[in-house]
Amino acid sequence: MITKHLHYLLLLLMGVTPTIHADAQSVVFDTDNATGHYYRIPAIVQLNDGRLLAIADDRHASNNDIGGNQGIDILGRVSDDGGMTWGLPLMIADGDGLQQGFHDSHGDAAAVVDRKTGRLLVMCASGIQGFLQSTLDNPLRVGRYTSDDQGSTWQESDVTNDIYGIFNSYPEVNSLFFSSGRICQSRLIKRGSHYRIYSAIDGPSNVGCLVLYSDDFGLTWQALGGPGARPTVAPFGDEAKVEELPNGDVLLSCRSKQTSTNGRLFNIYHYATASWGEMAISNNTRTGTYSQDCSCNGELIIVPVQRISDGRKMHLALQSVPRGKGRQRVSIYYKPLLDVSNYDEPSDFAQGWQCYQVTSRYSAYSTMTALQDGNIAFFYEDCNDNTNNSAYDLLFQQFTIEAITDGKYVSTVPVSPQEPGDVDHDGIVGIADVMYLIDLIFDECSAEYHSVADVDNDNEISIADVVFLIDMIFTQDT
Repeated sequence: MITKHLHYLLLLLMGVTPTIHADAQSVVFDTDNATGHYYRIPAIVQLNDGRLLAIADDRHASNNDIGGNQGIDILGRVSDDGGMTWGLPLMIADGDGLQQGFHDSHGDAAAVVDRKTGRLLVMCASGIQGFLQSTLDNPLRVGRYTSDDQGSTWQESDVTNDIYGIFNSYPEVNSLFFSSGRICQSRLIKRGSHYRIYSAIDGPSNVGCLVLYSDDFGLTWQALGGPGARPTVAPFGDEAKVEELPNGDVLLSCRSKQTSTNGRLFNIYHYATASWGEMAISNNTRTGTYSQDCSCNGELIIVPVQRISDGRKMHLALQSVPRGKGRQRVSIYYKPLLDVSNYDEPSDFAQGWQCYQVTSRYSAYSTMTALQDGNIAFFYEDCNDNTNNSAYDLLFQQFTIEAITDGKYVSTVPVSPQEPGDVDHDGIVGIADVMYLIDLIFDECSAEYHSVADVDNDNEISIADVVFLIDMIFTQDT
């Protein structure tokens, strides 16, 4: 404990700032083999004021996960300039290393910012018990951390019993943790105090990954499809990511529990049938999310774009993962989604992907988020200058959609505030705008939305605008 806090004090006294490389990367967390500080497991969010918060494990005694290591902390660093430089480390979850329960270690942070209130939520693995050793009597524990001051201070809760309790009737779910990286917040569904959030959890080898959702921003959780739903079958999903499709259905992307799968597992939860589809494997060497001899966590997001060749607006799916062989060559796969026929079945995601390689070095976990200006904030593990190919620095880089797609697409965010009907500012007028508009009416529309929310131009935001907008959507689709 003394050594750990001396390490942080040294960083403060030195005023450490990350190295900015010629390729516009910044080193956010720099692993130091000599002092035994290993950084792993990236997560990143954009705060509502535009700043970036990068999050990672600080592993002390070794590079091992919880159970094979003691005293793991979750740290954050904030950037005020889009990721070029980063502030001093801040403590999110302090692992005391005393091997006495919940507070021993915390890691594998999954994070989200509520777009309306700015509240930060981090779900994480906690305690002393490893994932493979977990039992219902002595489980890998679950932590929940929230912040209402943009990450300066955090409130903790041990929610182990609440999360395992979801599966009380299914004792085979005796080990789990929230998959690190990005928690997805819906743009369409608001059934409680907040817009719904989704997160994948990793379960035992005979269960695979599962998906939870919360309508109160993480206070309580339920299983999507019910506690008996199993979105993946053999070879079963491992760590996974969740994204909302443009029509409101839920896309699941998983690493496989078998390295030989060589690609991602995809499934879709359909709200119309309240059920999961048939899992699809994407491992075609030319058109799939191919990852040779590698099973690794990555990130999945869907963003609004415009195709440069004909000006058509659509969505673009982005999936990050190492290309291999093994954990190297982290890349971003991308796939256009022209309309619902491109994403109505899991098999639609098995092929049609193209690849942009981020690094040629040994590299592993990665995450990304779409920024307010339409760029992609990318945060990933890279061996960088480390001689050990499993000792990673955590690097940050911004990409434009145009760069990722080799000039084929551009982001439609930000869009002109004069574009009528685009209430959620995503560059596409659709059903998401109807849901946003209804929410704005009941919450009293703010000035920033007035010009686009007043769809019928009568200087009043009312149900008449909803009717007008619905008519506009169906007219443009015919």
